[in-house]
Amino acid sequence: MIFLRRAAMSGFPSGLFSSVLSALLLTVAFSTHAETINDYALWNIKSDPSETRWIQIREFQRYRGEEIFHIDVYSRENGDMQELAMRLADHIAIEKEALLNSIGQPVETGVPDRIAYDQAVMSWMKTPAAQREVCRRPVQRCLDPLFAD
Repeated sequence: MIFLRRAAMSGFPSGLFSSVLSALLLTVAFSTHAETINDYALWNIKSDPSETRWIQIREFQRYRGEEIFHIDVYSRENGDMQELAMRLADHIAIEKEALLNSIGQPVETGVPDRIAYDQAVMSWMKTPAAQREVCRRPVQRCLDPLFAD
């Protein structure tokens, strides 16, 4: 910051100075959010006020030059025990930007059962590459229509 203040006071061109400052702040903000997504595997997502929905990030991969996250999605009525969670999606492959636009706060308790997820992700991987679906919208819009809202 001291460098930036000195640059501004020393006749550094103001347009260039503001561009550099904007780029620096954008980089710091994006980097912070990108680190956060890797720090937690469980995130809440938008849901009806009577329930809690969350995703569990299971895996990450680079696919066709994109960062793809493999997740499963859960829901439970507010006040219910964690064991009563209902699986809304066994597997969704989702691009990073769509995932970032979906998540809210980290949550602490997930669902450790991987059997349904493992079967679904294996099915996705066996699908020919050109036919694999990757969610490019918020998670809620990629859920089966029965669970979408």
